[in-house]
Amino acid sequence: MATNNVITLHNHRVALRRGTNAQAPDIETQADSIDQDGVHLNDVGQVDLGRYVWMDLNVDEGEPVRALGEVQPRDPLTLALDIKFKHLFPDQKRRLMRALGK
Repeated sequence: MATNNVITLHNHRVALRRGTNAQAPDIETQADSIDQDGVHLNDVGQVDLGRYVWMDLNVDEGEPVRALGEVQPRDPLTLALDIKFKHLFPDQKRRLMRALGK
């Protein structure tokens, strides 16, 4: 992931869902960092999310930013997870870019 315009989100939550419905998330955790390309999460365990996952990113006040992410291959020795943005709706992308300071 790029190192420009990275927000450190020690106090922001990320919910990961395999489906688009409003059921309980598969994983709810804190993000380590987020940039215009995706999200880095530490210590998410060995859960298998599949290839794509919906993310609710708590980057500002109000509703979370919803994005479709593509789970990147990870080192089997680490519990960290990188998720690249695959799709952001235009209004969600504007909110994310505003939060990143772009």
